[in-house]
Amino acid sequence: MIRPEIEITGDGSPTLRHPVTGDAYHSVRGAVGESEHVFIREGFLCSESPHVRIFEAGFGSGLNAWLTAQAARREGRTVFYEAVERYPVDPQTARKLSYATDPLFRALHDAAWNVPVGIDERFTLKKVEAALEDYRFDTTFDLVYFDAFAPDTQPELWSKELFARLYACLAPGGTLVTYSAKGLVKENLRAAGFEVRRLPGALGKRHMVRAVKPERSDTGSED
Repeated sequence: MIRPEIEITGDGSPTLRHPVTGDAYHSVRGAVGESEHVFIREGFLCSESPHVRIFEAGFGSGLNAWLTAQAARREGRTVFYEAVERYPVDPQTARKLSYATDPLFRALHDAAWNVPVGIDERFTLKKVEAALEDYRFDTTFDLVYFDAFAPDTQPELWSKELFARLYACLAPGGTLVTYSAKGLVKENLRAAGFEVRRLPGALGKRHMVRAVKPERSDTGSED
């Protein structure tokens, strides 16, 4: 486990900063603002299914899982949420985040690793301690939250090969959302078979990406 530093972002919500790479886990302009925009509004809320199977690349601070669990309660949906994290955050640091005043957030961090845990009647969490590039998928998902560190920091996680593996684990019509809209990211997503759409980014960031596994066999792009 690692012990990142806590940092307050522009919208008043906390994020973490990795002790080795120095990268922030979320946008310094606003941790909650970015996650709500990229993963909830443009990801979870775009699905109309009453039951959503989500895979997250990087559990990190647990912010995306927490916001999704809250949204599931509001929307009356059930969620199976699987997250792979190579370097889990130590529990003491997680408890110092302001989100930890919510019992739901604490339950996500208290949940055992590597087994499915029912957090409440609507949200099941499976946290897996593993390197994403070595992970073997055994579930089909509807939605991928791709929240790895930036391509400049972890280029191996933004490769065509890894995106192809994520494509394979998605159901037809499944979606991948990510904060990065770099040219190479879009190129690698397209090469993996996704239909790629560039969307307005969060908190002044120009763009983000939503990539869809088509129902049909041919691929393409809107941007």
